[in-house]
Parts: sequence; structure tokens; C-alpha cells
Amino acid sequence: MFFIWGWGSSSKTVFTQTGICKHCGHMCRLEVFMTYHYFSLFFIPLLKWDKQYYVKSSCCGAVHAIPPEIGKALSKGDTNSLSEDDLSYVMGSAAAIDSYCGNCGAPKNDNAYCTKCGAKL
Repeated sequence: MFFIWGWGSSSKTVFTQTGICKHCGHMCRLEVFMTYHYFSLFFIPLLKWDKQYYVKSSCCGAVHAIPPEIGKALSKGDTNSLSEDDLSYVMGSAAAIDSYCGNCGAPKNDNAYCTKCGAKL
């Protein structure tokens, strides 16, 4: 008798919403997805761990992290909206990184410091 087992990592879309991107300020689709690691036996995932929830905007590709309890509520359908206050900036697309603050994601201007968070640009 033999066993087929394995492990890996994957992601799964759990919720989508239309809204204004916190990173660039454009109207776009916000896609909530979960990343996780898994253990499978006979190609069936049995255990999932290290679940993390993120939001990706369709306009500029910015990625924001959200708290796990909000991500779980969205995936279960307990809540059906995502607030801008729940988002914490993680990264943006390579083309958009130079035109936004690396600390908070606000658009850069001609100043030496960010007008939103005060970080040096």
C-alpha cells in the first residue's frame, strides 16, 4: 500500500467589491483573497495553516493587508462590506511604485515629504 501526500501554498478569492482605491484614488474592483499553506493526502487538502487575507485593487495593482477576523467574516458571508480603515498598505505594482509614497501609498507630489503620513519621499 502507498500514500500520495504533499504540501504547498495557494491563494483563493473570497470576496469582491467595487470601491475607491486607497492607493491611487481611482474607482476599481477590490478583490479580497486568502493565502495559505496546506497539507494534502491523495490530492485532498486536509490541513490549512498560516492564513492571511489581502485586498488587491484592479486599477493600479496595489495590495493591502486586512485583519484576519475581517477576512474570515467576509469569506463566511457574515459581513458584506470592506472599510477603508481596515486596509494597511503592503505594496503596489512596479509601474506605480515611483509615483506613490512607499510608507502609506498616498500619491507623491512636489514636496520632499508625504502630505498624508509625513514620511520622507
